Amino acid sequence: MRAVIAAVAMGGAVALCGAVALPAAAGAATVTAPSDLAVSPSPVIVATGAGTPATFTYKSAEAGTARLLDGSGRAVALATGPAGSGAYSARYGFTFRDEPGAWKLEVRTGGGTATKEFQVHWNTGLDFAASPDVADRGGVVRLSGTLTYGASRGYAGQRVYLAFKPVGGSYGRVGWVTTDGRGRFSADERVDRSGWWRAEFDGTTAAEPATSDSDRVDVRDAARRTRVTGFDASPDPVRAGGTLRLRGRLEIGGGDFWRGFPDHRVKILFKPDGGYRWRYVTSAWTGDRGFFAADVRARTSGWWRAEFEAVTGATGSVSSSDYVTVRAPRPVPPPAADTRVIRFNAAPEPVGYGRYLTFRGALQVWDDGWEGYGHQKVTVWFKKAGGSWHYVKTLRTNVSGKFWGRTKATRSGSWKVVFPGDDEARRSSSRADWVRVKH
Repeated sequence: MRAVIAAVAMGGAVALCGAVALPAAAGAATVTAPSDLAVSPSPVIVATGAGTPATFTYKSAEAGTARLLDGSGRAVALATGPAGSGAYSARYGFTFRDEPGAWKLEVRTGGGTATKEFQVHWNTGLDFAASPDVADRGGVVRLSGTLTYGASRGYAGQRVYLAFKPVGGSYGRVGWVTTDGRGRFSADERVDRSGWWRAEFDGTTAAEPATSDSDRVDVRDAARRTRVTGFDASPDPVRAGGTLRLRGRLEIGGGDFWRGFPDHRVKILFKPDGGYRWRYVTSAWTGDRGFFAADVRARTSGWWRAEFEAVTGATGSVSSSDYVTVRAPRPVPPPAADTRVIRFNAAPEPVGYGRYLTFRGALQVWDDGWEGYGHQKVTVWFKKAGGSWHYVKTLRTNVSGKFWGRTKATRSGSWKVVFPGDDEARRSSSRADWVRVKH
């Protein structure tokens, strides 16, 4: 270049042409701009508080200087080192303190400046639930959840899609909602088919896409109403040890049209005078016109009633109560028997947030040996770490004393089952079973 300038000064255009024909000075080198800029991984996804490291590489005749620029123009200097074959590399750990979105790798050397744009995304979480688990056809279910990103921050103002997959079908989006200031969302949807619901988030320039776990809703035809009419326990009064006749009718329908509901089981329950709970005594089956009858031995004064448990297509119902006086001193009850709850287990462990937790175990009573205590109610209790026990639900033992139930898990803690005792058996409790809930 100096030769060309000198030539122009000495002789104008002719001298310039002569200078161009001259060979380059010995030892001269061409300096080029940095090339082959690369970012790995790309995009950079920050998923935990520990952060995500990224590697930056480029090729150049010299190391030069490298830095990162976020969307607001903040610069982060990089310490580069040789990577072999004329390449240089640097590393940087991205955390939730770094702004998500578009970033730029900038490299400057004596040969010029080169840049490469890349994305930094924060991870997202999508909790979701559909309630109730069983709905009438044409009824409404509530779909709700929370969208979070980064360090479990509620992601506000984002579009979350609601998707449905019918039994035997595939997922399709049915609508969308916008998250509130805390990342929460909810919507009511009318249902006509059984299937699975879930929430879907398409992601943004700052956050990754996410899909929630699925939650099944079973849809059934609306159940018809039932009622127990004309229930009567007689005679009243009755002598101790005498026969008590229990009669009534089970009907199904509604409005001004009711008819007998044949071939269904009706339970007969008794609550002694001064007692606090109803106890199962016997069962009766309805005839062609819905009438039922049962005879029992009278032992103590109290209330009697008939109860029909709901079945597919029909609601449950309970008769009015009928009090009967027994003319005899109440017999001295035998000493209460010992009971125990065995093989209690809450599973699985750990369990995902909002997933079902299943309880199993058995209630036994001592009668010259341990045997299953059937047709009894046991209560399920929960205690979070550092908290106190509180009631969750009631289960019933089968004829062999075994019980089963489930509930949705929302927090880690201990579970136990308690038998409250009755006139014939003492109270007992299972061991506590700790279950961790994963978010």
